Amino acid sequence: MDKSNKLLEMSVFVTIVDEGSFIAAANKLNLSKQAVSRYLNALENRLQVRLLQRTTRTISLTFEGQNFYLQAKTILNSVEEAESIIQSKQIDPIGLLRINVPVSYGISDLAKLWQKFIDKYPHIELDITLSDRVVDLLEEGYDLAIRIGHLENSSLIARKLTSTRIIAAASPNYLKKYGTPTHPHELQQHKIILYSHWAKEENWDFWQDKSLYPVQLKANVYCNNGDTCRVMMLNDGGISLQPDFIIGDDLKHGRLVEVLPDYKVEDYNIYAVYPSRKLLPLRTRCLIDFLVEALS
Repeated sequence: MDKSNKLLEMSVFVTIVDEGSFIAAANKLNLSKQAVSRYLNALENRLQVRLLQRTTRTISLTFEGQNFYLQAKTILNSVEEAESIIQSKQIDPIGLLRINVPVSYGISDLAKLWQKFIDKYPHIELDITLSDRVVDLLEEGYDLAIRIGHLENSSLIARKLTSTRIIAAASPNYLKKYGTPTHPHELQQHKIILYSHWAKEENWDFWQDKSLYPVQLKANVYCNNGDTCRVMMLNDGGISLQPDFIIGDDLKHGRLVEVLPDYKVEDYNIYAVYPSRKLLPLRTRCLIDFLVEALS
């Protein structure tokens, strides 16, 4: 099959997801609704898997569709990035970059990288804001933001930087006092500490092989900062779902214990997001490429 057709099928699929319907995707791509359906059917037939569940009113991603969407979006973004690099005539990156990053990840993994970037590109200035709030890049004037987890459909461009493992854990003293759950549904009898910025924060999805075990929880504590959740866990406050960049060292040294190790939570991807790939400033592209290499 022609590679250009593969990219077109991929582009149609991603646009359907981003726009939320076949009709909106058709308008976006300047295609007929029938052509959009034909490209999606061809893609699913070639992959031998259903990517979208569709009814007369709604569409939703299957598990395979969610995974393929993230990979396809990354590939399409990379193609556009490559074209932008060739088209750029600017040689020396210069100017101010305003960046928004999550607090915990910004401290644990990104803080050590900024000076290396400045050493490499001395004419670029950085204005870094740490906040777990999802900022509006255009309204608030940011050139780039780092986002963790599932991205909402939007006009923003996303490039995957790396991924982080998400782990349910608690302190040894807590588990000694309240018992260690052996099945996800047993979490409903435990004290739960929830990170309140994650979408669907009261629903934890555990996987064993290809079986899904969703659990709806009522938290004892909601907090919008992962480091605070970690300290509460260390002080025997309950079970929390946290990324390994926050609790990995505690797990390694036994201060925290992984709960339900036979069940897995889907890894969260970490992205650089920015408003547009068209006429992307060289300084922004240099930062994205730097982060991809540093975090890979």
